[in-house]
Amino acid sequence: METLSTESNLTTSKESIRKDIRHALSTKGVNRYPDPDLSDDFIKPSEDLIRDFIVKFRALGGKYVPCAKDQFAIRLVKLLQGQNYPVLLNTKPQLSALLQNNNISFVNAIDVNTPADAAIVYSDALITTTCSFIFSPHNSLYPSIKGLASDIIIIAFAKDIVPDFKTALEIQQERNAGNLYDMNEIISPTPLTIRDNQEIRTPLTPRYILMLVM
Repeated sequence: METLSTESNLTTSKESIRKDIRHALSTKGVNRYPDPDLSDDFIKPSEDLIRDFIVKFRALGGKYVPCAKDQFAIRLVKLLQGQNYPVLLNTKPQLSALLQNNNISFVNAIDVNTPADAAIVYSDALITTTCSFIFSPHNSLYPSIKGLASDIIIIAFAKDIVPDFKTALEIQQERNAGNLYDMNEIISPTPLTIRDNQEIRTPLTPRYILMLVM
């Protein structure tokens, strides 16, 4: 009899829990975290987006290489020859002929467990207010640029520098047939650790080199 009484109590308790769950599901809850209104402008737009982005980028330890459009190839080759990276990952096939013609060795892919010394990547948009880079699947086969190499060479265009995330989303929408979220990731550089006057660079905490094409 004792056992039957216990089982009966458990059955009643389970049914009570089920009723509570059914009630909760049938009752419309209040969203404590309302959707952000991207139409609001919380930060006054900068009058010089390029200058402000570069100032913030350098303050975070990034290396900035300005390039006129007709000088881009020369500046890139000079940079790579000067650094002489043992393993260079090129994620942009359009650059392969340029690298080959200048006897710069590179690979088109790497094993995720074997990072390169440097990687060339393209950024789709740059956000001034947060000093961030947006990367999309159109310019990289990798889900993240983190882990690719100890030096990340970012090629970007000055025309793609925007004031805020709202504007960046609008650009993505225009480029990708209404898909706002066609992007791999958004990266904001962080200052490198300095030890014995040397920058400590790793694939997870890389040095960022921005080649900005004007």
